Amino acid sequence: MKMFRRVTIGMVLAGVAAPSMAASNNNDHLALCKSELKRVHGEDTRLKLKSIKKKRGGNHMRIQSVVDGLSSMSTCWVDREGGINLLDREGVAIEAPAHDNSDKVSLND
Repeated sequence: MKMFRRVTIGMVLAGVAAPSMAASNNNDHLALCKSELKRVHGEDTRLKLKSIKKKRGGNHMRIQSVVDGLSSMSTCWVDREGGINLLDREGVAIEAPAHDNSDKVSLND
């Protein structure tokens, strides 16, 4: 009887911990997607999560971007390794602008 209780309690605790770990993963992926979309559209962009689909390869998130009153829908796919792919409504890849280091000041000349 004691063994049955231990197994039952263990299963309940594992069931409680699993969704919280998945939620943390979703929040991390959402933060990555939002930072990339802000790099593409600008820091003054408002972003709203519309849906999350968990798939075997990673998370697919539909995010609405509003810039200067114009709305657009994007899909952000985060794979298991943390790689990010941004797609517009038609499925065309969105590229974030590359970092430009030309205006950086260096003290090592």
